[in-house]
Amino acid sequence: MCEDPQLATADWWYTLRIPAQPWMVSVVRSSLRLALQRHGRTDLADTACLLVTELVTNGVVHTKSPVTVDLSCRSRTLRVDVHDACPEVPARIAAGCDDESGRGLTLVDSCARSWGVRPAAQGVGKAVWFTLR
Repeated sequence: MCEDPQLATADWWYTLRIPAQPWMVSVVRSSLRLALQRHGRTDLADTACLLVTELVTNGVVHTKSPVTVDLSCRSRTLRVDVHDACPEVPARIAAGCDDESGRGLTLVDSCARSWGVRPAAQGVGKAVWFTLR
């Protein structure tokens, strides 16, 4: 039985937990693409993979803790939650033209239907989430 109400009411859901290793981001991306393909939502794959890459990378690099990714789809809306152990809310920053980082949340804001941050349901940490339709 699923403990997360968001997942429990979904048409389908998938959870992946990874260690805090940057190379695992590609595993998340591949898994997300396969799940979307399996459920006939390849139309969302490129955008979802781009956004999950940003959020998982932030979780792994900045918190150095394992990251859990929950994918759920209800009424054709895909929701991706990226959980990490740090309770600090990420902040959007104004990246300069020559900066190599700092655009992740701006990218999420530009591409997602909606997004946000919520405290962890259990324990410490938070989840940064986005939806696509």
